[in-house]
Amino acid sequence: MLNLAHTRSFLAVIDGRGFRAAARALNLSPSTVVDHINQLEAELAAPLLVRRRGGIAPTPQGEAFLPLARALLATAERAREVVAGFPLRIAAASNIGTYLLQSTLASFTATDPCPTELWIGGNPKVAERLDGRQADVGLMEWWDDRPGFLARIWRREPLVVIVDPDHPWARRTEVEASDLIGVRILGGEAGTGTGTLLRHALGALADRIETVNGLGSTEAVKRAVRAGLGISLVLASSVTDEVAAGDLVALPLTGAAIIKDLRLIVPDPLPAGSPAARFAAYALGQDMAAVSNRLV
Repeated sequence: MLNLAHTRSFLAVIDGRGFRAAARALNLSPSTVVDHINQLEAELAAPLLVRRRGGIAPTPQGEAFLPLARALLATAERAREVVAGFPLRIAAASNIGTYLLQSTLASFTATDPCPTELWIGGNPKVAERLDGRQADVGLMEWWDDRPGFLARIWRREPLVVIVDPDHPWARRTEVEASDLIGVRILGGEAGTGTGTLLRHALGALADRIETVNGLGSTEAVKRAVRAGLGISLVLASSVTDEVAAGDLVALPLTGAAIIKDLRLIVPDPLPAGSPAARFAAYALGQDMAAVSNRLV
């Protein structure tokens, strides 16, 4: 298969009528350009260039190859343009896409204006979109280490207890884990992994906590808490506005702080120059090589 770099060197020699001019145009050494031509001639099994008065000229075989070489590079450039026109598809879990991702995505597109599509849904659906190659990047509240992907921790978010301002706990500064026993705790979106975190942090105590599931989203949970229907455990960042407005009270959980690791997932392998790799590097604040290192 013909090498595009070798073909590009051939055209540069023809257009510049010499190896030195081609080397300057391509920012290569003359010896590298000569090596490219030698390899191209070996691949085609024919001499392509000959020295003539005033510079380098194509042989008859080189003349025949010249329009094909230009078409080859034009096709390669068109292929890059067509592929680059596809949007970067990001799938984010509901809480991440609603409360955390927007500012990162806005600042990324301001510096790297590639077309971007954002899909927001449940954690299991994000995993399905990654598996089905319907998403180039996923951001989730958990990951099951399925093969074919790289996962890295994007952010570590604490969970807080939220109560309405008239709740007896509203005047507290913190909540003990043991205080949750026998209290009605409202749960939102399925598949967030909060229950798993509770069991990991609280051990056997978690089995004695009553949870009410099925509210469907953090927004629904917050409204239910504000209405006095119960308390809940949510990401601290998801109630910033309500706490500032005095509509909810957020309390840290003591004795068993619960931190949720939010993960960024990309396919493996991932081309370093792809939009997905550029976004992952930007979001993680790391270079491309670091994105390719397994962490989780």
